[in-house]
Amino acid sequence: GINAEYGGGFGQMEMRKVLKAYSIYNPKVGYCQGMTSIAGILLMIMPAEQAFWCLVSIMNKYLSGYYSAGMLVIQLDCRVMEALVGDIDPKISKFLKRNDVEALFYAVEWFMCAYTRTLPWETVLRIWDMFLCEGVKVLIKTGVTLLLLAFSD
Repeated sequence: GINAEYGGGFGQMEMRKVLKAYSIYNPKVGYCQGMTSIAGILLMIMPAEQAFWCLVSIMNKYLSGYYSAGMLVIQLDCRVMEALVGDIDPKISKFLKRNDVEALFYAVEWFMCAYTRTLPWETVLRIWDMFLCEGVKVLIKTGVTLLLLAFSD
């Protein structure tokens, strides 16, 4: 049957269609594993064609450059998050630096997947509500908040 041919159920086939369509639509970016989480959340709330066009919009408007070779944009956003943490709580920043812990080690997945692999579903939905209204700064602010919470007494 069709499931045996494509390996998986209907949801996996829809995911494959959306991601393949995106890689054809934008061959410069192509496919990156982090996109799976973004497409997955979209497919949970809308049909495949709408999910594809939402993915295109999100990639163009909010995550432009996140999935490019070298990921320079995501590296910059990690540095912005580190600077904000340093401004808000220098003790945390000093601790992380003293232990050679860079934001690139943990925040790349947070940002590339827009927290879909990191936080509880209810929290992810709230973050996405804000992310779709305000953009990538929400991802950075969420990262800062997670660090502040992790180091709170």
